[in-house]
Amino acid sequence: MDNMDSFLNIIVFGSGVYLIYSAIIMKTKGEVVSGLLGKGIDWKGAKEDNKKAYMKIMIPANIILGIIMIGLSALFAFGNRIGLDETAIGILVAVSFLILVAYSAVMINYQNKYLK
Repeated sequence: MDNMDSFLNIIVFGSGVYLIYSAIIMKTKGEVVSGLLGKGIDWKGAKEDNKKAYMKIMIPANIILGIIMIGLSALFAFGNRIGLDETAIGILVAVSFLILVAYSAVMINYQNKYLK
């Protein structure tokens, strides 16, 4: 694995950890990490019921996506050792991109629905 692959793998792993961390913050403190809020979203000005509804949806979504990203990071790091060829890794990258797009669409949809 060359340096660029290692760097990108660290970003994927860190993103997964950050998503799980944000889910823990939502669950324990009832707050959303500001890095996950879109432009024009006022968390403090939102109604309490809307905050709870948003967190009810996004806590499991963040945990699931975080686990997927950490798993992908492991697959990317050890793919050659377990016999994944370049085609399989390319398919994993494409699938992970589609998962990220779907997650982003869900997050934006629920932010607009509950927090604007």
